[in-house]
Amino acid sequence: MGGATSVRLPRRLRTALFVGHPTAGLLLGLLAGLGLEWLAQASTGFDGLLGAGTHVGEPVALGVMAGLGCLVGVLLAVTIYGESLRARVSRRSLTLEWDDARVSVPRHLVSAVVLAEDLVLIGPGTVELARVRLDVDRAALRRALDAHGYPEPLTEDPHEEAFAPVCPASGLTTSDLRLLEARSAALTDGAHGDAELLRRQLAARGIMVRDLHRPGRRSAGQQWRAVESLLAPHAAAA
Repeated sequence: MGGATSVRLPRRLRTALFVGHPTAGLLLGLLAGLGLEWLAQASTGFDGLLGAGTHVGEPVALGVMAGLGCLVGVLLAVTIYGESLRARVSRRSLTLEWDDARVSVPRHLVSAVVLAEDLVLIGPGTVELARVRLDVDRAALRRALDAHGYPEPLTEDPHEEAFAPVCPASGLTTSDLRLLEARSAALTDGAHGDAELLRRQLAARGIMVRDLHRPGRRSAGQQWRAVESLLAPHAAAA
C-alpha cells in the first residue's frame, strides 16, 4: 500500500458530535428564547422579543434563538473534532496529532504498538516513543497498521505493572518532579503541546509517564516507570 492512511474518530462518535451538539444547541436556544420572553413579559409587560407578540412563544424570537443555539452547537462540534486525535499511518512513519500537539515516529524505531486505553508506540529499550489517549477508530487503525507493515498491536501494555505513583519517595529527583508537576499543570490548562514536550524531556531522562483517566477530567494524575536504556535520537516532532 503506497499512500498514507488517515484515521480519525469512529463514525458513531462523529455522528453523535455533529448531530447531537447542534440539536442540543437548537433546543437550548428555544428554551432560552422562551425564558427571556417570559421574564420580559412578567417583569415589564414587554409584548414580545424581536417582534410584536402578546404571548410567550413569539415566532421570530424563537427562530433567532434556535438558530443561534444551533450555530453554537456546530462551532463546538467543529472545535472538538479539530482537537481530537488524528493518526496518519505510512510505511515511513506514524504521525499523531491532537489539539496543538504533534509527534511523528519513524517506522523503523517502532518495536511494539499498544492499543489499550492509550495508544503507545514502544521503541528499543522499552522507551515510549509516543503515548496518547486512544480516541480514534480502533478497527480502522488496526487495518492501517497491518497494511503498512507495523507490528501486530498488543491489547495490553506489557509494562503495566512497572508504573508507580508520582511521589518524592518513589526514586524521582527534584528535577524530575518539577518536570512532572509542570506537565500536570499543562494538562490542567489544556496545553497539550506543552505537555507533550515535557513528556519527551522526561523520556530523555529515562522516565516514561502516563495519565490516569477519569470521566469528565483532563487528567486524574500521573504515573511513571523507569527505563535503563535511553533512545537517541528520540522520536521527532515535525
